[in-house]
Amino acid sequence: MIPLDTNAIVYYLHRVEPYASKVKKVLVERRDLAVTLRIVDEVIFTLIRLDALRRLGIRRLDQLREYIRRHDIKEFANAVNDVEELIEELGIFVLEDRGSLRELLEVMRSYNLLPGDALIAVTARYHNIGTILTFDEDFNRIPWLKVIPQQS
Repeated sequence: MIPLDTNAIVYYLHRVEPYASKVKKVLVERRDLAVTLRIVDEVIFTLIRLDALRRLGIRRLDQLREYIRRHDIKEFANAVNDVEELIEELGIFVLEDRGSLRELLEVMRSYNLLPGDALIAVTARYHNIGTILTFDEDFNRIPWLKVIPQQS
């Protein structure tokens, strides 16, 4: 099983080259793709932030929250729908985030990771996952994860 990291999905959905082509190659070749709820959260949040910036010029999180309170989250339905459709159309497995506080903190400290990446690494270890599709070089420091595609 290969989890797709946040950046891989965002680059693919926004057609950011050369990354999108590399992601597409894996999406076409593999049928054992996965995400975690943490990754889905990060992707949707990133897509909403990008849409708010591009369409509305909203840069700050407090401004985005206020905009959503006034106008409804439905203003960003495309971000949610794009992720949902990608998961459904490709049959991507949604894995439960796993691990303990102790494991999370240990991985953060041992491999100099931010908490979101540490949670992804801990979850991968729990599910016996040995490969991740990402362009985040921080995952190269995780001994139980092989990063694809290889960075050049």
